[in-house]
Parts: sequence; structure tokens; C-alpha cells
Amino acid sequence: MKDEYRLSVVFCAVDETYSLIDTHKKISSFALADEYIFILSKKATEGCIETVRNICEKNSNCSFRFQSGAGLGNAIRDGIRAVSGTHMIVWPADDGMDTSAFPEMVRLSKENPEKIISVSRWLEDGCFEGYGRVRKIINYFSQKLFALLYNAKLTDFTNPTQIAPVNVYRKIKWQGERFDFVPEMTFKPLRLGCEFTEVPCKYQKRQEGSSNTVITELIKYYFVIFKIRCMDESDLTVK
Repeated sequence: MKDEYRLSVVFCAVDETYSLIDTHKKISSFALADEYIFILSKKATEGCIETVRNICEKNSNCSFRFQSGAGLGNAIRDGIRAVSGTHMIVWPADDGMDTSAFPEMVRLSKENPEKIISVSRWLEDGCFEGYGRVRKIINYFSQKLFALLYNAKLTDFTNPTQIAPVNVYRKIKWQGERFDFVPEMTFKPLRLGCEFTEVPCKYQKRQEGSSNTVITELIKYYFVIFKIRCMDESDLTVK
């Protein structure tokens, strides 16, 4: 598979402009991806749409489309269906993760194409820029709980920035449509026996736009994690 390896990068965009330009510029400067696909929210701002159009006009390996349903989960689903690569990654459109981790992720993915290569904010100090102390403490103990619950050695279960084989994603039965889709990206592959390798990566405070996540979605996030743990393996995949 190493000779056939093709990487697709997906950006899900709503209201990003200059941060999206910066993110694409940083990722594409490594010249490690074969295609870039922008999934635009139905609520995408005119500025965001124009930004994506300009990027795609200047880069032949870029394309964009409007998502078929509302919510982040539906946007990522569309990305999974649209990519042509053997592997894919959904990278934050708001420059929320340090792109310097990207080359190492790709290297490890090419060497271990059957594995999922994910980022971790806990492998090195200082990777939680803009996190309040209480929020960081909650995140820390949540990671420990999930490690016990799933008997897994990951240190950062709740960041879905990961390079995964597309055939793994396409066999999973996805259920969430909004923010509740995010935990499925880690916990369903874990339940299916996928191996993960983590790369240290710094979370960067959002420079543009605003988060659409509300507290009820965050609570639902935890219910999803416990639900996946109790599901029969046969219910995790497409029949």
C-alpha cells in the first residue's frame, strides 16, 4: 500500500477567512497531500465562500462543495464520501492545531498505513494554549477515564485530528450529525480494533470565528462515548 498511498485533506468551513488561508498555506507548503477538499456549511458566510473559491481557483488539487445536511457530522460524512485518497485527515479550518505536527503524522501513516495516526495535546508540555485551568483539569481526568473504559493507551481521545485509512471510515456506521459525531471518529475505530499512534501537537487558540458548540452538545458527547462502549460490534459497521 505504501506505493499507492494518497492523502486527502478535508477542511470543514463555516465563517473562516484569513485563518483558512493560513491553514491551507501551511499544510500545502509541505507538499505531502494529493488533494484538498473544502466542505462548506449551508450557513457559510459570503466571506468564507469567496475565500474558498479563491483558494481553489489558484490550486488545481483543490475542490469545494456545500454539505448535504446541517452540522459538523454531516460535513465530515460528505468529506469521507468525496475523497479519492487511500487516507484522509480532517484538519481544523480555523488554524486550531499546530501544523508543524503534520509531516510527522504523514511519515508515520506511510510507514504504518493500516494504523490511525492521531494528535495528542498531552505528550508534551504547553500544548493547551487558551485553555482555562478548570477546563484543562476536566480534560485530563476525562482522558484517564476513557483510557480505563476502553482499555486503551491513548492520551488524547477527544481530538479527532487524525490520518485514517479511508476504507476504515467508510465501513463505519456513523450516527451523529453535529458535534456528537466527533467522539465516533476515535471510539468506533477503537472498538473495531484499529491501532493508533499519537503525535504531539499543540492546540492553538481560535483566531477567527466563534465556536458553535453549546453545553448540551458537550454533555451529549460523553453519552455518545459510553454508548459506543456498550454497542455490539456488529452495530458499528455498515451492513
